[in-house]
Amino acid sequence: MSTLHTANKPGQAIALCLRAVARGDSVLLIEDAVYELLSPATRLKALPDGCSVYVMDIDARARGVEVLAPFEVINYDRFVSLCVGNEKVVSWF
Repeated sequence: MSTLHTANKPGQAIALCLRAVARGDSVLLIEDAVYELLSPATRLKALPDGCSVYVMDIDARARGVEVLAPFEVINYDRFVSLCVGNEKVVSWF
């Protein structure tokens, strides 16, 4: 059972999200959560194997955040695809 976790803020929202992520889950950074990528010690690199991290393109561009591998930039069409493709969607605020 896979879950898509969406986080919209850095800090506590990301921390709580990452504690709940399991192998095979996906994480999507939206809105101000894209600032997490600016941290050289981002916690996103410590996710379990098989987890993917996506970044909403419009939010990264609006905030001037560059997205590098292994993170994947997505648009709203892909966001909808991820929502449909996972059994659950959990939002972290």
